[in-house]
Amino acid sequence: MIIQFSVENFRSIMAPATLSMVASPLRDSKVEPDDVMFGIEGLDLSLLKSAVVMGANASGKSNVIKALDFFKNYIIDSFKSIQAGEEIGVEAFKLNTVTAKSPSSLEMVFVIADYQYRYGMDVSREAVYSEWLYRKACRKRAKEVELFYREGEEIKVHPTFTIAADLVSRKMIRKNALLLSAAAQFNDPTAVQIIDWLGSTTILTCSDEEKMWNMAVSHLDDAVMRQRIVEFSKFADLGIEDIEKSDNHILSRHLQFDADGAIRGDAVFPFQNMESEGTVKYFSMAYPIINALDKGLRLIVDEFDSKLHPVLTNRIISLFNSVNTNPRNAQLIFTAHDTNLLSSGLFRRDQIWFTQKDRLGATSLYSLSDYKVRSDAPFERDYLSGKYGATPIIGNLESVIKRRK
Repeated sequence: MIIQFSVENFRSIMAPATLSMVASPLRDSKVEPDDVMFGIEGLDLSLLKSAVVMGANASGKSNVIKALDFFKNYIIDSFKSIQAGEEIGVEAFKLNTVTAKSPSSLEMVFVIADYQYRYGMDVSREAVYSEWLYRKACRKRAKEVELFYREGEEIKVHPTFTIAADLVSRKMIRKNALLLSAAAQFNDPTAVQIIDWLGSTTILTCSDEEKMWNMAVSHLDDAVMRQRIVEFSKFADLGIEDIEKSDNHILSRHLQFDADGAIRGDAVFPFQNMESEGTVKYFSMAYPIINALDKGLRLIVDEFDSKLHPVLTNRIISLFNSVNTNPRNAQLIFTAHDTNLLSSGLFRRDQIWFTQKDRLGATSLYSLSDYKVRSDAPFERDYLSGKYGATPIIGNLESVIKRRK
């Protein structure tokens, strides 16, 4: 499970920013705590099942998701996919002369099985400046153990992290690759476990529509999953009776009626060409949602609400925010523009996050729980009125479009 993710000097995020999934000690009469919170055995904290990030256009919401996406993919791919001398695909905050030349910093605290891990990196486009991995058993009074710490070319490795120690002694860690990634390639059990955990964390950015579609299509070969995806489509009242795969083409089947409204058969359409963009997105997201809830995984989505009706968005979120439909404690982190979510009764204050840019173009990330507001306050109305910031500052549009006299 994700406990928190921190990022600094990444794209529009200049100062350190932390998205925490740790539940605050607040009371909220709108939300049942057993639905949206869960405990970790051996750790004195409760985690949240979902979090939403809202803010104006270009405020940096997507960059929070992109930071998570870079963190995941660079860890998985840095040793096997990036060759010596190749650049690392990270972008520093370029609107400041100091940060433009400084490394980006990313760190995640998470739980896998019986251990809590803290792993992070400082990395530029040319090299890894530092990298660290700490582990703590999930039990009371357990101490955090440093598995390795890397500073430039100096790497200190714990004796139990034997494969990593061997790779370091043989000087097999390139300056543009991560030690964790290299250790996983040589089957270090801890590194493999972390890589597998990251691999099962689905992150969907706005450029991943084709990836989402292909993922959904690939799982239609499983008859049981295909039926569940069909049922998931019926849940949204899309008018689809069945979804079929034929010669790598996806077809949707709808009922056909006569002039009196009686069912006379069915009609088949090429899914991507004939169904609405909202229907295509909903279908594409069906497998990641079902899989996350089935297995208690993590689903991270940028612009989760785009192309979807607000009622449908609310229903999907409620699947995660319910002990009945999410007994394995899957986590959903997403960005959205739909302010109706703030008045839906789905979220506690510590599940609601905002992004806002300052006059220097830098993004700040903060939670509604940072504000002293009543749990029954009208969050949506107060947000739209600018009470919490993170809303667009709109100039005089009339002066732009009115005709000259």
